[in-house]
Amino acid sequence: MTEIPKWTLSGLMRQIEKTRAGAAGGDGRLIEGRAMAVKASPELGNSTKIVMGTSSLPPDFATVPHSHEAEEVAVILSGSGWVDIDGVSHPMEEGTVLFTPSNSPHQTHSGPHGLTVLWFYAPPGSEVRWLAGESTQ
Repeated sequence: MTEIPKWTLSGLMRQIEKTRAGAAGGDGRLIEGRAMAVKASPELGNSTKIVMGTSSLPPDFATVPHSHEAEEVAVILSGSGWVDIDGVSHPMEEGTVLFTPSNSPHQTHSGPHGLTVLWFYAPPGSEVRWLAGESTQ
């Protein structure tokens, strides 16, 4: 790793929300109905043990229920919604920081204004599907 990555929260938020709106530019892609951008990952060569990225969900949207080995921290940058973790609903709004334990089934839901999230997880590995997969609407 030769260059230290650096971002601003406002810049990350603007970029991923532009991707969600279908605007060109940036490194985000529409995947499974939401905008996703992996910003730091061993796969990108700019981290070794953690992954960082952004997601932006359209209004009244739900991700596919899933789980992964990684522990995940989500920081809500804008909007609101909730995450069901192991069958328990956890409301979120701008400024919320939420921890999801390893291998816990979870599903994220956005509210009427959408939801934009900065996320971190470790160990790396799950992000490979977003880096390798094709963009889908």
